[in-house]
Amino acid sequence: MSRLGERGEASSAASGTGDAMAEPNEPSMRASDRDRETVAERLRVALEEGRLDLAEYDDRLRRAYAAVVRADLVPLTSDLPEPEAPAPPDAEVAKREKAKAKHAKEWRDWAGTSFVLVGIWAVISLAVGEAIFFWPIFPVGIWAVVLLAGMLFGDEDDEDDGGEQGGDKENGKGWSH
Repeated sequence: MSRLGERGEASSAASGTGDAMAEPNEPSMRASDRDRETVAERLRVALEEGRLDLAEYDDRLRRAYAAVVRADLVPLTSDLPEPEAPAPPDAEVAKREKAKAKHAKEWRDWAGTSFVLVGIWAVISLAVGEAIFFWPIFPVGIWAVVLLAGMLFGDEDDEDDGGEQGGDKENGKGWSH
């Protein structure tokens, strides 16, 4: 016999009384770590907004982490406003962020390749015994100009979602990859 059965607190399903099991959102349900973290986050937001002072925040936070059942968590946030749902990201902002990430990746690639090319030049110069013509300036310089032009004037393929690149897109005369 289980410990619950010994104390006479067996679930209704086990005792055969036919009562429905407790709903997952009932206040008498035991609080999970996720429940406690959710309340702690709401308390932190309330502290940052100035709705709670530090002493009250500390007291409520301690009680939140000591909560045994969900009913223990309810009074901790009952006088606080419901959290606002985050606004969906603006399409224009998302597009700018995507372009910014793309440019950052391109510059990282450029920097890595530049480092390798200058390293090759340095090894050859050391092997020859004198500084040879600095040939990495051509691939590194041309690539940098292309990246700068893309940043300043925009990439034509940034606006393209259909896989076309180049050509006259308005008249459908572009070429595919």
